Amino acid sequence: MNYIKRFPGVGAYALVLALASVSSLKSDEPGRVPGKAAARTVHGHATCSFEGKSRDLKVNMVLEAGATIATGPDSYVYLNVNGMTSSIRLSADTTLILKTMDRIGPRHEGDTETMLVLQVGSVLGHVPKLSANSKYEITTPCGVAGVRGTDWSVEVTQPAKGQYEATFEAVQGTIVASSPINSVMQTKSLNSGETWTVGREVVPVQKQLLKTQLDQINLMMSTAGTPRAGFGGPVPGQAPAGAMPPRR
Repeated sequence: MNYIKRFPGVGAYALVLALASVSSLKSDEPGRVPGKAAARTVHGHATCSFEGKSRDLKVNMVLEAGATIATGPDSYVYLNVNGMTSSIRLSADTTLILKTMDRIGPRHEGDTETMLVLQVGSVLGHVPKLSANSKYEITTPCGVAGVRGTDWSVEVTQPAKGQYEATFEAVQGTIVASSPINSVMQTKSLNSGETWTVGREVVPVQKQLLKTQLDQINLMMSTAGTPRAGFGGPVPGQAPAGAMPPRR
């Protein structure tokens, strides 16, 4: 089953900033090379903001870490993120930050570190199986998910001002998600077809607690076995075949 057709679209940011700050490593670490993203399909209207400048997102545009992608109504975007590390689809009315895209070690045998920040909207992604020391995380205003060799979906909605809800889904494979519930961090491992919705009031969490939780996520992922993958997403370097209706 082609899951990407199944899902046509699949301040209050203290938690986001804290998670990003404890997850990211210095780009000048020995052997660490900044990666890039590339726009493969742009349907409708989308923008890219970087270092205070904003412009329309175009097909084949190369994006650096720190760029913010925003899609408009009735729009969607396909990106290759951190080289061939993953392919993702941003649905309509989505804002995503490419926080970190690094490669560590040899080009074909090294590790990767990819950190995405989903502020609002919906993202569907395919991540081929990563090396044991690689990291791939999606941070939201009310939780974070770690993936490894997985087809995944994360959606963030804003029911009211200052409130957010995030839904994590393992479309095929396994993801590990963590969120503060009643000010206590909780972690869940989600298998194919399972979802977890968290949120409402955003509760600031101590950075050290977040670091401990992220370490636990990575440990759980490294010992979770080999998940299945392959929802038939866009081939790296190519636009996906067929037109798809956008998700509202």
